[in-house]
Amino acid sequence: MKSIQITFLYIIFIFSSCQNENKNKIDFAQFEIQLLDAYWKQYPSKAIGVGYGKYYENLTIPDSSSIQSSISFSNNWLDSLKSIDFQSLTEDEKISFHIIENQLNSDKWYLTDLKPFEWDATIYNLSSDCDYIINQPYAPLNERLKILSQHIAHSDLYYKAALQMIKNPTKEHLQMSVQQNKAGINVLGQYLFDSIKVSTLNEEEKSTLKSNIEKTITAMKSFADSLSSILNNPNISFRDFKIGKKLFEEKFKFDIVADITPDQIYQRALEDKAKYHHQMFEIADTLWAKYYPHTPKPQDTIQLIQGVMDSIQNQHTTVNHFFDSLTNHVHRLKKFIIEKNLFDFDTTNPPVIVRLMPEYARGFAIASAEFTPPYQNEGATYYNIDDLSQYPVDKALGSLKEYNDYASQLLSIHEAIPGHCLQGIYNNKKTKDIVRAVFQNGTMIEGWAVYTESMMIENGWGDDHPEMQLALCKLKLRELGNVLVDYQIHCLGKTEKEILKLLTKDCFQTQAQASEKYHRATISQVQLCSYYTGAIAILELREKYKTMKGKDFQLKDFHEHFLSYGSSPIKYIGERMLSK
Repeated sequence: MKSIQITFLYIIFIFSSCQNENKNKIDFAQFEIQLLDAYWKQYPSKAIGVGYGKYYENLTIPDSSSIQSSISFSNNWLDSLKSIDFQSLTEDEKISFHIIENQLNSDKWYLTDLKPFEWDATIYNLSSDCDYIINQPYAPLNERLKILSQHIAHSDLYYKAALQMIKNPTKEHLQMSVQQNKAGINVLGQYLFDSIKVSTLNEEEKSTLKSNIEKTITAMKSFADSLSSILNNPNISFRDFKIGKKLFEEKFKFDIVADITPDQIYQRALEDKAKYHHQMFEIADTLWAKYYPHTPKPQDTIQLIQGVMDSIQNQHTTVNHFFDSLTNHVHRLKKFIIEKNLFDFDTTNPPVIVRLMPEYARGFAIASAEFTPPYQNEGATYYNIDDLSQYPVDKALGSLKEYNDYASQLLSIHEAIPGHCLQGIYNNKKTKDIVRAVFQNGTMIEGWAVYTESMMIENGWGDDHPEMQLALCKLKLRELGNVLVDYQIHCLGKTEKEILKLLTKDCFQTQAQASEKYHRATISQVQLCSYYTGAIAILELREKYKTMKGKDFQLKDFHEHFLSYGSSPIKYIGERMLSK
C-alpha cells in the first residue's frame, strides 16, 4: 500500500507542476499509462480480456479483502483525477478523462451498491480466462502453457472463496453458473493435453501443469455440484432477480452513459412500437395475396401481420445447414460493403472467422462476436454461432423460424459485418487512445450493430424485397422490445406471463425466442436497453453531422470518423464530431 501511495503523490506532483499545454498533454498520456497498468494489476482477469499480458499469471481470490482493495483502488485514482486541470486538456483528452472517471465510479458502485458478488454466481468462472491464455497468439505455446499453469495454480482457493461469497443467490444465476462451469471444463480437455504433448516443456513443468489442470477441473466440478445442491435445497429462499427501479436507474447511468433516462427511453420505445406496427401492416397488406391467395384478409391488423410473418418464418434452412448459411452471409457482406463504398475495411487482416460458439459461452444468445484483445497485435475476430444440433427439437425449430432466411441475414449484419466484428476490428486498429479501446461502452457497441441493420437495407442489401423490409421492422420491434422487457421486469415488476405476451403478440416473436429473451432479462439488467438507446443516438448524430457537412456529406466519411473514437460513449463522440 505504501508504494501505491508514493505513485499517487508522484502523479499529483507531475500535474501540479505543469506550466504549458504541451507538457500537460505529455503528462496526461503518462497518467493514462500508469493508471491502466495499475488497473490491470488490480483486475488481472480484465487484463486477460484486453490482451494486457503483464499480469496473466495473477489470479484474484474473490474474498472480502479483494473487494475492499478494489474500492480503495477506485477512491485513490478518483482522487488523482481531481488533481488534473480538466480545462487545460485537449478535447480528445477530455473524452478519455470522462471515460476513466465513469469506469472508476462504476467499478466502485458495483461493489458498494449492486454487490453482484453476493448473488450472481455466473461471475465465478475461470473458463474464459483459460481459453484466452491458451488460444490467443500473444506468445509461443510453451510460454502460454507456463502462464496457464501459474494462473490456475490456486484455482481451488478461488472456487472455495467464490462459494463463500455467494450469500443470497438468485436461482436463475445459479442455474446458468452450473451450466457454464460444467461446460467450461472442456477448455481444459483433450485439446489442451494435445498441446502439452507437442510442447517442449520439461517433464517437471508438464507435471506441474497437469496437476494444476486436474486441480482446476476438480474445483470447477465441486463448485458446480455445490451450486446444484443449493438449487435442490427446498429450504433455500432465493433472492429475486429483479433489482428494482432505484438500482436500475443507477446502473443505467453508469452503463449507458447518455443524456436520457430509463423513463424517457421507455416512453420512446412505446411510441415507436405503434409506428412499426403501422409500417408492418402496410408491408404485410401487400404480401397477403402472395401467401394466402384464397383466404380473405383478417380485419385485425395484428392477425394480418402475424399471418404473413408465419409464412415468412417457415422459409428457413435446416439445423445441419444453419452454420453454413451464416458463414455464406459473411462472405457476401464483406464484398457488399466494399462495392457500396461504405467503409475502408481490410477483409482479410485480421480475418473474421465463423465458428461454433465455445461451450462455456453458451446459454445467453444464439450468436455473438469475439474480438482480438485491444493490446494484442495479432489474432482473429470470431463470429460465434451456437450449435443448434444440441438444442431440443422444439427449441431448434423455433430458433430456425426466428432466424429464417431473411432474419438470419440481419443477424449476420448485426453480429459480424458491418456490426460487431467490424466495429471490434476498428476499435483495435484505428483508435488513437487505448483508453477508448479498453474501457468499452456497451451502448455504443450494441447501438452500432443495430444501426448497421437499417443502414445496410437503406443501401440496397436485400434488394428491396418486402419480406426483408418486414423482417427489419420485426427486428426493430425486437430491439425496442428489449427496452420494454428490461424496464417492465426490473422497474415495474411485470410477470413472466405478461412479458411473454408482450413479446409474442406485440413483437411477433416465436414462443422459443420470447422465452429466451425473458431468460436473458432474468440474468442481466440494463444491458438490453443498450441496443435501442445506442441506435437512436447514432441516427440522431448522423443527421446532425449530415446537416453540418451539407453537400460534402459522405456516409463512408461518417462511418470512418465515428468508428475512429473506439468504443467511447456516443455522447462524447458526438461532441467531438460536431465541433469540427
